[in-house]
Amino acid sequence: MARRFHSGPLLFAGLLFLLAACAGIVPEPPSVRLADLRLLGGSLLVQDLEVDLRLGNPNNSDLPLEGLQFELEVNGRPLAEGYSNEAVLLPRLAEVTVPVRASVTLLDLMRQIMALGEDERLAYRLSGKAFIAGFPGRGIPFAVEGDLGLAPDEGGGTDLVPL
Repeated sequence: MARRFHSGPLLFAGLLFLLAACAGIVPEPPSVRLADLRLLGGSLLVQDLEVDLRLGNPNNSDLPLEGLQFELEVNGRPLAEGYSNEAVLLPRLAEVTVPVRASVTLLDLMRQIMALGEDERLAYRLSGKAFIAGFPGRGIPFAVEGDLGLAPDEGGGTDLVPL
């Protein structure tokens, strides 16, 4: 009598091994820090900002980004959100500064300016997703917290800068 070989358990084990191997090639997410924040102007109700994000690549291979999405909260309140569809190549074990345009409503900006009169530091939280080429539809989340303070600019005024 011939014995039949059941390939079901072997096939299942092979698929599990393949999935585990694929999961191991997902790169570590980039580190993201707020590097600078500039008011660009805008309309009566919405102001445009340029937010410089400092991206670091902790991987031992280049990290090709297809885009970024972020939200910026100051003192626990939403201030701005931004998007970038620019492709950026993060060299292995290196950092790159990427400018991203964002928008803020005039009302939210005025609230933050009034809060600034009470304290020279503002707590911020920057969170969002980095979209890595080769992983379509999946953004790798990031979040960082810090403080913003006032620093003199070249024109005799002040700018908000990360501390």
